[in-house]
Amino acid sequence: MNTISKINHMLANVKGVIEVKKMRNPIQPNQDSLMSELDNDHHLSKVSRAKSKSLVGVVIGELIKRELTVSLDTKTNKAIEMFEDYGCLQEIVVLDDDKPVGLLMKNKIFSRLGTRYGYSIFIDRSVKLIMDKNPLIVDANTPIEEVSTQAMSRDIDNIYDCIIVTKDDKYLGVVSIKNLLDKFSKLKIEHAKNLNPLTNLPGNIMIEREVTERILKNKIFSVLYIDLDNFKAYNDYYGYKKGDQVISYTAELLKEVVIHVGDEGDFVGHIGGDDFVIVTIPEKDALISQSIIDIFDLEIKKFFNEEDRQQGYIMTKDRQGNICKTPLVSISIAIVSNKDREINSHLKVSDIAAEVKKRVKKMDGSNYQRELRRN
Repeated sequence: MNTISKINHMLANVKGVIEVKKMRNPIQPNQDSLMSELDNDHHLSKVSRAKSKSLVGVVIGELIKRELTVSLDTKTNKAIEMFEDYGCLQEIVVLDDDKPVGLLMKNKIFSRLGTRYGYSIFIDRSVKLIMDKNPLIVDANTPIEEVSTQAMSRDIDNIYDCIIVTKDDKYLGVVSIKNLLDKFSKLKIEHAKNLNPLTNLPGNIMIEREVTERILKNKIFSVLYIDLDNFKAYNDYYGYKKGDQVISYTAELLKEVVIHVGDEGDFVGHIGGDDFVIVTIPEKDALISQSIIDIFDLEIKKFFNEEDRQQGYIMTKDRQGNICKTPLVSISIAIVSNKDREINSHLKVSDIAAEVKKRVKKMDGSNYQRELRRN
């Protein structure tokens, strides 16, 4: 049984035990007017939820531009005039009562009209006959990575067609493939810069952003600051490669625990070294903490040799150079929440956590402790 399978098996048991314990016409407005259409509480709430599901934190509605549109009964010759009058225009969206039902791509239309009978067949008839009746249409709150996947999965003939964006099923704008891929590539590079290279978890910038966002939205949250005890001694004794294995294992454990017993919107980050963060809801913080401790204390022993496991310590030198017995690596968790007190910045969260962590690290073995002061 591999490590992840073991974790999953133990989590099922841990969750059961803890729960027993608990029983006890064409328009082309400017960008400002377009954004004003989006600026309402309901929309912002939907955008926020969508962004939280996006790897890079951007939804397709942020990339739109408003292009010319025509109605279903518009003649093809009128659409041709529009393409000729606006040299940079590459697409026209066909609407039926504000709902997009088709797409006219300039290169395709001119190509079809250039065939032997194309001009005579289509030029004086409705665009309905010549338009693409199945364009890619997505809601404005769709994460851009999801749109990118859909766009690049289209047939080769349609892969460079623009994407039509809607809000409440009504036309909002379009996004070109070039703009979508350019933006997505830049965001992925920026995102990768903020990931820890060892664990691939979000780093300090994204941790700060996560906490700040919850504060600004007046959400009730708990932040778990997770620290490995005696890790430096272990790293010196066993070497950095074994130390990296412990860090990687801890990251996987945190992710698996959050998946199985955490909340849907939980966040796992890596501050650096042996310090990690989980952002969750107060109803889940104790369950997550105890699950981590129970599994970690069982699994960490496999990173020690048999002799050290049996004796329960390793022989190391302290800062003064004296030989001393250092206990096996354990885990300490400091919990900070705004459930019973006001917290108005991520810096305040860090300050409180530092105080709590000092207390919990003085305790023997693995433990968790929450900040007890209230407003």
